[in-house]
Amino acid sequence: MRSTRWIAPVVGVAGFLVLWELWVTVFDVPRFELPAPFDIVDHLLDDPGFYFENALVTAKEAMLGLAIAFVLALATASLVVHVPFLEGAAQPLVVLVQVTPIIAYAPAVVIWLGAGVRPILVITAAVCFAPFYFNAITGLRSVDPSALELLQSVDARKREIYWRLRLPSSLPLLFAAGRIAIALSLVGAVLGEFFALVDEGLGAAIKKAQAFNDVDQLWGSIFALALTGSLLVLALGAIERAVLRWHPSVRPALDPPRSLR
Repeated sequence: MRSTRWIAPVVGVAGFLVLWELWVTVFDVPRFELPAPFDIVDHLLDDPGFYFENALVTAKEAMLGLAIAFVLALATASLVVHVPFLEGAAQPLVVLVQVTPIIAYAPAVVIWLGAGVRPILVITAAVCFAPFYFNAITGLRSVDPSALELLQSVDARKREIYWRLRLPSSLPLLFAAGRIAIALSLVGAVLGEFFALVDEGLGAAIKKAQAFNDVDQLWGSIFALALTGSLLVLALGAIERAVLRWHPSVRPALDPPRSLR
């Protein structure tokens, strides 16, 4: 059962790359339009240090921006859950940030904060905030009524109810938001690197490749981004399984029924 969970994704990715390779070969697609995937992999293997160093920079920016968004979103959601008036005041602002394309205000953030890492972190945190915020509100409110009634019957304080019931109940939804936020954080980090006048990161590598028509570096950076995002999602999944071993959403995957073993 566990081996199947690993084999299926590998087969899916490998099958997609093989079809891509066949498409390029059969239809004789020019290299400058769409290079073959195995040529891109060869290019990556020729200079792995370049892509590793730039991927590390982008991953650090993405994860730091995601962490900022998580802390701010959880703190804000925890406050509005206890003060409903604040939810009505905050929600339009969160929706406005969410629905406004990040590329529209990214240059303004760079002008405001200047070149460098700061605008990248702000842009990344801005695009990651909404998923954490809305899922945190839903999770903090989705508590077991009987458990809540039990805690209230023993005169538990709001602080105790929050730490013992509300926050644990919200964790599955927060991890679900984390999967979405990982993709958004990489988008925010790369976009921030486009405008923030930095020399490191996969976004900067893509920008340079586009300027010099370097197809190999362009697609190598794209593949490096895809691999970075996949590894981050796998790491989040491992953390989720460790933290939520008690939750039904994780327990069946860890302990399948005997009939399925």
